[in-house]
Parts: sequence; C-alpha cells; structure tokens
Amino acid sequence: MDAGIAGIVGAAVGVVGTTLAAAVAGMSAQRHVRAEHRHWRRQLRRDAYSAFTAKADEVSRLLKETHTELIKSTVDFDLVRDRVAQARAALRSELADAQATVEIEGPEKLARMAGELSRSLAACATTVHVITLGQGPGAHAAVPEAEARRVNRFLNHAVAKRRQFVEHARNTIDV
Repeated sequence: MDAGIAGIVGAAVGVVGTTLAAAVAGMSAQRHVRAEHRHWRRQLRRDAYSAFTAKADEVSRLLKETHTELIKSTVDFDLVRDRVAQARAALRSELADAQATVEIEGPEKLARMAGELSRSLAACATTVHVITLGQGPGAHAAVPEAEARRVNRFLNHAVAKRRQFVEHARNTIDV
C-alpha cells in the first residue's frame, strides 16, 4: 500500500472514530441529564407529598383532640371550639397550599387522593363545628354518643385516606 493511501485510510478511520466517540459521549450526556431531571422531579414530588402529609397530620391531630374531649362525660366546649377553629384555619391555608403543590406536581391520581383526604378532614371539622353550635362560652355538657361516633367515623375515614395517599406517594417516588 502506498503511503498516500495509508494516510487517507488512517485519516478516515480517525474521523469515523472521533465521530463515534462524540456520538457516544453525547448520548451518555443526554442520559445523564435525563437521569438528573428525573431525580430532581422525584425530589420535588417527595417534598410536596411530605409537606401535604405533615399538614394533614397536624389537622388530624387537632381533630383527634376534639374527639377525645367530645367523648368525655362533661365536654369543655371552649377547648373544642378552639381546636376545631385551628383545624379549619389549617384546612383553608396550610393544607390547601400543600394540596395545591401536590396537584401541580402530580400525578393526577395522587392529586385526587390529596383532595379526598382534605375533604374527609374538612367534613370531620364541620361536624365538630356543628356540634359546638348553640353551646355558649364556658359551656360544659355531654355530647350525644351518636355525634361522637360520627366524628370518630370521619377520623377513621381520614386515616384510611392518608394511608392510601402515602402508599401511592411511595410508589410514585420509587418509579
């Protein structure tokens, strides 16, 4: 083989090799960027789901405190009104904000589940609020057992909805 042809073949091999190396490096970089983006999105979702769950737990804690008071033989309605007012305020502000973030981050199924949990907590808070209507400041009286059971059913429903939400959130994050 003459030196000219060998030089041309060598240059061609060099060009092809360089082109292939650049293509492989480009594809690797794209994969890396996509993996980083998926990680970033997963972190955003984890933060949104955690914030929503923490706020729902706070509202649930307040409502459980009201239920504990409602099943006593003499209910301190001032305490119940205070706790339910705190729960309703959290439902309208912090929990609503956290739910909006879940709705934005998605997916749709988790956004729906967040809404179901929020509505369940809101129904419980409304039920407790209705029980306190007509009870003046400083009132201490017994609450009908059926009303206390009704509040308990709402709380149990909220606990089940929370469990569902957390299970699906874990599955979504691990994908």
